[in-house]
Amino acid sequence: MNDLYQKRAKLVGHVDSGLLWLLNMHDDWIHDQYGESYIYHGIIYSSTTPFHALSTSVTGYFQDDDTKRWLKVKDGKAIFEPKDISLAWKDQLEEFFTFTFTTGRYIRYKEAKLL
Repeated sequence: MNDLYQKRAKLVGHVDSGLLWLLNMHDDWIHDQYGESYIYHGIIYSSTTPFHALSTSVTGYFQDDDTKRWLKVKDGKAIFEPKDISLAWKDQLEEFFTFTFTTGRYIRYKEAKLL
């Protein structure tokens, strides 16, 4: 068995739920039972954690096929603001990352008084 770091998948969820679930590409989504749904086809990427080919509990980043935008997925779930899902999508993957640098420790000394 080979470890996978990317695979074709889809994110699905009800419009009002604020949650999308990762499904394998060929798994059915019974959206007819739940009314209006989001369904996004694309690729899930995980740069640090390999996952099984049929796993749906992947942590990584999902890129939509149509818009090429990115969404963060944790343990197979993408959480978003139910009133505006567009806030969760990013145009570039780099928008999810912040970098901080620690350059050293600064010590402030009291000024010594001379007699």
